[in-house]
Amino acid sequence: MTQQCEEHVYLRSQKDGADKDYNLHLEQDAAGAGLWRLFYENGKHGAALKKKEKVEGAVPYDQAKKVFDQTLKEKMSAKGGYVSQAAGVEYQSLVTVDRISGLAPQLLKSIPEALVYQRMNDPSYLWEEKKDGERRMIRKTTDGTGPAAVVTVIGTNRDGLIVPIPKELADAVASLPLPFFVLDGEDMGQGRYAAFDLVATETDPNGQRGCEERWLALQQLLRAAPSPYWVSVAIATTPEAARELDKEVRARGGEGLVGKLRAAPYTPGVGEDQFKFPYLDRATVYVESHDAGKRSVNIAALGADGQPVSLKKVTIPVNYDVPPLGAIVDVEYLYAYPSGGLAQPRYKGIRNDRRLEHCVVSQLKFKSVDACAPLAYHQHQEHYDPMPDDENEEEVIGMAPGC
Repeated sequence: MTQQCEEHVYLRSQKDGADKDYNLHLEQDAAGAGLWRLFYENGKHGAALKKKEKVEGAVPYDQAKKVFDQTLKEKMSAKGGYVSQAAGVEYQSLVTVDRISGLAPQLLKSIPEALVYQRMNDPSYLWEEKKDGERRMIRKTTDGTGPAAVVTVIGTNRDGLIVPIPKELADAVASLPLPFFVLDGEDMGQGRYAAFDLVATETDPNGQRGCEERWLALQQLLRAAPSPYWVSVAIATTPEAARELDKEVRARGGEGLVGKLRAAPYTPGVGEDQFKFPYLDRATVYVESHDAGKRSVNIAALGADGQPVSLKKVTIPVNYDVPPLGAIVDVEYLYAYPSGGLAQPRYKGIRNDRRLEHCVVSQLKFKSVDACAPLAYHQHQEHYDPMPDDENEEEVIGMAPGC
């Protein structure tokens, strides 16, 4: 009889300029009954990965093991291009029922640059560095008191659905010294979390305290239980500090800023109290190939050795014609990935006044290396001292590629 045991495999592929992870987990079903579950995670190397079902529901061991072995063989073949790597980040068990959490995040809208700098002179606003992770609210609840108390930690996505979070992060949240609270922030990958709001506590269950007061309370809470999983979010509280923060974040290739009305409560959905100001750069590149049957093209630039460097795909909006092969085009983007590709690329049309020699990698702005600096990294002001994936699903655009 085959010995039944849990198996966890962590793979990485750098084939054809890619850099991506694929993890496979064969686990006993938590409900018992001798059944097994098969999960996978995939995405950019080091990014915040989502745990998903490879086989739907709980099944007999032999059935799950067969798919596990077949998948592993395919991934590690010459065609698959994956090789084994050290163990990755361990996640909570996948939540499959009652996923509606009741939590809803406050969402940001972009405003014109001129209005951003007008508000930057208004002391009614405070400013944060915008992080490029995956939106994640986290709730801690405690049932009972003393040693018998049961602590539950859940994470939710921007749609309010419960999703697994890394176990190390869940443990760090559980250790924070409040029985109930809700955090809002970004999952930065590798278990790291950039918290930027303390949405709810027992004394403020609906987030009615002003934004500034909530931020102060958040810093006090995080510092009460230091953890390497807390990621710093730089903040400015005066017009002068805001302008300096703007310069600093731009200089190191950060994503942008978020402006918040300092006295405003937490309001789920899109409102007027908070807004974003992403820093988009523009690059001149050329069309390397067409994506047959789709409104997207593969773009490239020339490296220092004069050889093509793939920047992967950009979608062509319906108000533009699909550019011909070899066309010189402009693309707006947030930053470039060292492994190739552009974050949040936006096609801006053909450049008839530019030539191939202008399409060079040296013009690109790459992702900031300290996007996941620990909480102690930034010196706060004195006042604040208390690619399509392997499962044929659409890749999340703008996800942080790891820290």
